[in-house]
Amino acid sequence: MAKICMLLNGEIKNDSRVINVIKSISRFHEIDLFYISNENVSNKVLGFNEKVKLIPKELSQNYFRKIIKNTLFYNEYNFFLREVLNQNVKYDFIYANDLPCLKPAIKIKKKSGCKVIYDSHEIYIETINQFFPLQSKFPKNIIFRVLKKIMKFFGTYAEKRMLKHVDYFITVGEGLKQYFEKKYNYNGIKIVMNSPYLSMINEKINYCDILNNIDKDSFKLLYQGVFNEGRGLRLIMEAMRYTDTRIVLILIGYGVLENELKDLVKKINIQDRVVFLGKIQQNELAKYTAGADCGINLLENINKSKELAAPNKLFQYIHANIPVIASNSFENKKVFEKYNIGILTNNDVKSISDAINKIASMDRTVFVENCKKAALEYNWENQEKVLLEIFEDK
Repeated sequence: MAKICMLLNGEIKNDSRVINVIKSISRFHEIDLFYISNENVSNKVLGFNEKVKLIPKELSQNYFRKIIKNTLFYNEYNFFLREVLNQNVKYDFIYANDLPCLKPAIKIKKKSGCKVIYDSHEIYIETINQFFPLQSKFPKNIIFRVLKKIMKFFGTYAEKRMLKHVDYFITVGEGLKQYFEKKYNYNGIKIVMNSPYLSMINEKINYCDILNNIDKDSFKLLYQGVFNEGRGLRLIMEAMRYTDTRIVLILIGYGVLENELKDLVKKINIQDRVVFLGKIQQNELAKYTAGADCGINLLENINKSKELAAPNKLFQYIHANIPVIASNSFENKKVFEKYNIGILTNNDVKSISDAINKIASMDRTVFVENCKKAALEYNWENQEKVLLEIFEDK
């Protein structure tokens, strides 16, 4: 049985990928999870067994931390080294979730001789433009442009150097794998996709019972996920203006764009057909997903990471057996070419509204049946086999 130290630069309670990884590994090995949080959460709430130890760290926000975060960001979580060494535990593996956790993981390796697993959930360097407003006025736009260039230059240089010390490299899809292989000439990258567990959803939310403006004839279009840039949320709102009046858009999630989106809904006068449900707990989400008639999953090419992303929500919709409207992106196209589960669309208002109207008016039985078939391939039980092979080397 291996002893594993896992580093996470954020909360754990809503991170479905990390939760699934921990559940899989902890069936056979012990895990100490070091993560960022200002509240304690129990193993029971997360569904973890007794082999998992949760070690939260509250971050104090100060001027120095802000400077590091917006310049040499890969140094922001170096304090994990001290926190891990203070445990006085001999770890066999250090598992770094995303680039900000890689440097402390390598520092720990040099101190203890353990192996490093690097799980890149995205192309972190390419997401840097999301740290700043996409549109800003002078002189902020100049400052932001300079900071982005500094962060990308030094971040790329740091990642390239650190990869020399990585023993196992994992990422979430074929597109990201090809990107990293080409950029860093790194071979042997493993793919572990963000697929849910294969399980029957025995309960569905009846939206007619919980929402006043939805009747039995409404077509329920669902978006679930974070409200941030690159997910086509403004396009979806604009497209709703040109859809059949029986179509209702339900949004589950939260994020920095929430207030802007609510203002936009009022501005274009569609508030009677748009519902913001807020955040739903991870263990409750599946039944809300299954209660919809269709899911929507748009990816805008605001950076290379978004362009090549393998989004969680695509697989969540598939496992809920609801058809999908999705952008014609690299990973979405791969799935749709193999399984006819819905409609691919361009990222413009007319294409999106046409896709919504079309799928709402057609017989969707074939899409539902193909979702069931796709779920048999894209599930966590299949993905975890790749993950668990790593620990057989011990």
